[in-house]
Amino acid sequence: MSWCPLQDEACVDSGPGTQSMDRLVELLNSMRSNSSGVEQQLASFMQEAQSSAHSEEALAQVVTAIYSKAVSDRRTKFRSLLLNLLQRDFSSREQLQRADVEKWLGFITFLCEVFGAMRSSSGEPYRVLVCPIYTCLRELLESTEVKEDAVLCCSMELQSTGRLLEEQLPEMMNDLLATVRDKMLCPSESRLTRSLLMEVIELHAHHWSPLESLTTQYYNRTIQMLTTSA
Repeated sequence: MSWCPLQDEACVDSGPGTQSMDRLVELLNSMRSNSSGVEQQLASFMQEAQSSAHSEEALAQVVTAIYSKAVSDRRTKFRSLLLNLLQRDFSSREQLQRADVEKWLGFITFLCEVFGAMRSSSGEPYRVLVCPIYTCLRELLESTEVKEDAVLCCSMELQSTGRLLEEQLPEMMNDLLATVRDKMLCPSESRLTRSLLMEVIELHAHHWSPLESLTTQYYNRTIQMLTTSA
C-alpha cells in the first residue's frame, strides 16, 4: 500500500537510557540553535532515536520533545521534513527488515508514536500516517522470521494507538483484527503469541479502554511466565 502525499508536519523527541538520552538531547539542541542543514540533522536524530529507544516510554519521550521542536519552529518546515523522512523509511522498510530486525521494529514503534502525538494545525491526527501504520501492523503479524517479537510489537502498538487508528479507518481495523483472530486460532502459533493476540481482541471488545484489573493481571502474569520460560 502506498503512502499518501505528505504535506503538513510532525513531531518527535528524546529517549531511553542516560547516555542515549543525552545524545538525543544534544542532537535536538543543535537543531534548535542551527536551522541550516536541519534535514541532515533530523535524519541523524531519527536514526539515533530508532536505534537507541528500546521502550514505549523512551520513544514517547522522543516524540514529545520533537513535537515541541515542530510546533515552535515553523520556519524550517520541521514537521514536513520529519514526515518526508518517515515516508522514506517506510518505502525502504523491506530492506530495513532484512538488514536489521531491531531497527525495523524500532521504525514501526517510532511511526506509531509519532502518529499518537502529532496533530495538524486544526488539532486533527495525521491521516496520512494511518494506511502506512496498518500496513506495518499487518506485516508484523505476517512475519515468519521474528514471530514473537513482531507480534509483541504489533500488540503494544495496537494497545497505544488502536482506538485512534480505528476512528480514522474502521474498515481497515476490521480487516486487521480478522488477521489477528486467524493467527490466534492457528495451532502452530506459540502460547505467547496467542496470549498477546487474545489480549488485543479483548481490548478491542472493550473499545480500547483498559481492561479490568484482574484481567490485566492475568495477562501480565501469563505473558511474563511464557516469556521467561521461552
